[in-house]
Amino acid sequence: MGPLSASVDQEVLRLSLRGDIDFANAELITDAIREAVVQGRPKLVRLDVAEVTFLDSSGLGALVAARRAAMDCGAAFRVEGPDANVYSQFEIAGLVELFGLASSDGGPGAAGP
Repeated sequence: MGPLSASVDQEVLRLSLRGDIDFANAELITDAIREAVVQGRPKLVRLDVAEVTFLDSSGLGALVAARRAAMDCGAAFRVEGPDANVYSQFEIAGLVELFGLASSDGGPGAAGP
């Protein structure tokens, strides 16, 4: 099983990432997400990162590109399920709010509105 799986259900594109998301696979993941968004034309893209074990700056770039692809198609975008390490990467990069993870407690796994 690869690092990305996708399914569409009632105008929601559910993407799941797993393993290391880094320079070795970021471009492939970016292209696959973009294609899934363009083909599916969802109203919401939910990106589950609960099984991501490592995320570098290339991986962060892939997630930003995924958000851009969703927004370009008129879909809302939300990242879900980061563990403490991945959440920390989002915090350092200033992406918590952009990815819909901001909450009153601000902790990992928090979901935004």
